[in-house]
Amino acid sequence: MAPPPPSPPSVLLRTVQLLLRVLTAAFLVITVVLVSTNSVTLEIRGTSIKWRFQDVYAYRYMLSAAVIGLAYAVVQLFLTISQFATGITHPLSYLFNFYGDKIISYLLATGSAAGFGVSKDLKDTFLALIEFDTTDPVDKFFSKGYASASLLLFAFVSLAVLSVFSSYALSKRPIQAS
Repeated sequence: MAPPPPSPPSVLLRTVQLLLRVLTAAFLVITVVLVSTNSVTLEIRGTSIKWRFQDVYAYRYMLSAAVIGLAYAVVQLFLTISQFATGITHPLSYLFNFYGDKIISYLLATGSAAGFGVSKDLKDTFLALIEFDTTDPVDKFFSKGYASASLLLFAFVSLAVLSVFSSYALSKRPIQAS
């Protein structure tokens, strides 16, 4: 006699997953806005220099990771809402959730690490090599970099928790008879 099929995930578990997906998307939206609007005009010995996030490769990578993560989060949000509303889970969604959560979470983690690293190194270098009238613009530029990297890290943590849930769901998925 075959074992009984596993019970579907509880409403509480689905609600937690939905909230984590919303939280991930919110963190990523704020990250995209912060990174893409990050620019500063520096006054160095009477010369104005406009510095934008595009001038720093690690910030570009951070923005790319956030945009890719946001696209994935929006797709997953729609899929999660439809599964929550209908109660029907497509068999391939287990694999999509498992691999997608793993890959995108690592992408977000590396984007966050790149943002933290470059913010620390470039801020110290700027302040050590260039004599500014005031350090406020430099502080503001790199503070936005730190904030963006922090939010990207929070998005990674949310997605990492979802990755644990998707690993568990994959191991408990119903097996289709051929």
